[in-house]
Amino acid sequence: MIRTPDRETVVVFRGHPMKAEMVHELLKGHEIISFINNELMGSIAPWQVSAGGFQPVEIVINKRDEPKAISLIEEFQSAT
Repeated sequence: MIRTPDRETVVVFRGHPMKAEMVHELLKGHEIISFINNELMGSIAPWQVSAGGFQPVEIVINKRDEPKAISLIEEFQSAT
């Protein structure tokens, strides 16, 4: 597959499954398409998807949406 800016993805968040779900909904509310990686295994057996079970779930988005998403996530994390 040829990588173009429209097809390149980036991980913008790593963390606990419940917090990842909140970030996913936040991004969806701002019309940023995102996907959750390791959602199920991150809840059941986090040590199998990351070293020591630390930050097992990832949020992946399109690279072109990265600046807006990072801004929203930083705002969210400062409020929690």
